[in-house]
Amino acid sequence: MKDNLVQLAQHCYWDREFESLTVGGNYVKLTASQTNLLAHLVENLNRPVHSIDIFNELTHLLCKEYSLKSVRNLISTLRKSVPSLNILNIYGGYYMLRKENASSNVEFKDDLYEILEQSISPTIITNPNEDDNHIIYANNAFIELFEYTFEEVVGHNCRFLHSDDTEQLALDEVRDAIHEKKSITVNLHNYTHSGALIYNEVTISPIFDKKSGKLKYYLGIYKDVTTTQRLM
Repeated sequence: MKDNLVQLAQHCYWDREFESLTVGGNYVKLTASQTNLLAHLVENLNRPVHSIDIFNELTHLLCKEYSLKSVRNLISTLRKSVPSLNILNIYGGYYMLRKENASSNVEFKDDLYEILEQSISPTIITNPNEDDNHIIYANNAFIELFEYTFEEVVGHNCRFLHSDDTEQLALDEVRDAIHEKKSITVNLHNYTHSGALIYNEVTISPIFDKKSGKLKYYLGIYKDVTTTQRLM
């Protein structure tokens, strides 16, 4: 029996034998079309499936007026019926049911803080939805590199790292990327609390809410390339 169960998300299981879905131990009522769609996605778990293939798989169950637009609508209704399913839209008309990964594991999530804290890569997280996109988290490596305390960093925009060196062309690139909600990697001149110049390769990544698509955070990772720059 257990061999027939496929875990799709936390507390969400698909039974291959009976083609049924349970969430939190309760059966989810699906239409015949939704059931066949989900069965097809499960058989291709973690693999992109084209709309045409889905259409061909389901068309014998549906009326002649069924179209590729109906595939999108069916995907949409399945998402609404089972919000815990992670069905991705992929460019080119593909869809993919992605099984929950390690980050969905509760114990792993609890360890994420320690992973960030002990990482040797200086890292910050900012909140663009609050005043001035200020820093809400900085790990130990960041604190050690720039010689500030956690309290001196949190609540401030990271521009304080530039000191008076505010005419860097790369800063315009950063501002544009943040405005467009895109990731970027640039080389910046930053300064420690004591005023020492540090050359940084900085990667900034926007973090979005998976369900709503709303921008939630920016992740900044700082690589110290001072030695390399001075040798050039």
